[in-house]
Amino acid sequence: MTVVADVLTSPRSQTAALPRAHRHVPSSAAPLIVRSPQQIAALAAVFAAMALTVHWASGPLVQLVDHPIESWVIHHRTPTADAVVRRISFLGSSQVVYTLGPLLGLAALARCKIVGATVLAVTAARPLVEFTFKSLVGRPRPDIDRLVRGTGYSFPCGHVMAAAALWGMVPLVLSLYVSSRRVWRASAIASVAMIVMIGSTRVYLGVHWPSDVVAGAILDLLLLSLLDRAFHRVHDRYHCRASHP
Repeated sequence: MTVVADVLTSPRSQTAALPRAHRHVPSSAAPLIVRSPQQIAALAAVFAAMALTVHWASGPLVQLVDHPIESWVIHHRTPTADAVVRRISFLGSSQVVYTLGPLLGLAALARCKIVGATVLAVTAARPLVEFTFKSLVGRPRPDIDRLVRGTGYSFPCGHVMAAAALWGMVPLVLSLYVSSRRVWRASAIASVAMIVMIGSTRVYLGVHWPSDVVAGAILDLLLLSLLDRAFHRVHDRYHCRASHP
């Protein structure tokens, strides 16, 4: 879906003109991957199947899939990689997300109230969504050889969801300030890479099973794709209006 906004620029409306790139971009990189209702339904079905499997048959899944992968990763750790992975993982931590998320939302509010409200709502709602699913599934974390402390349930991976809530919104906010679609696409690719890297670090650090991370990524794609559709329904109706003091 695309944004087809008529940007109001008359002195009476006091609305700032927005870069052309913003008028035709998705709200995140997710709709570039998931393009149809059928794909959204398929993602929902896959996530539901994983959640049910983890809840009712976690033992076989861990024994056949998760534990061999986790053991292989742990066996190939190095001191240098340990340090790098810890720093990458920090980019999906609560400290970073709760600091940069509101700042990203405020930066968006300065150019488009709808985008700013969307970013702030995603930042605020993400913990509720994450902990709801974790409580419903109730999967314990792996306890093999952790490099960092992990608390609470394991499925789905919260760091992946937090990374998507922050870094997944960057391309949308960037489109308010940059007119180049190439720059937007580069930022979208970078945001996906960031989310994938942050998720992978959680397996390396021993605080999540690989299936936790995969489920978190699937849930992110699903929720961001649904968000994109809801966002454009509102955005196309009310359009962007810049905030002024």
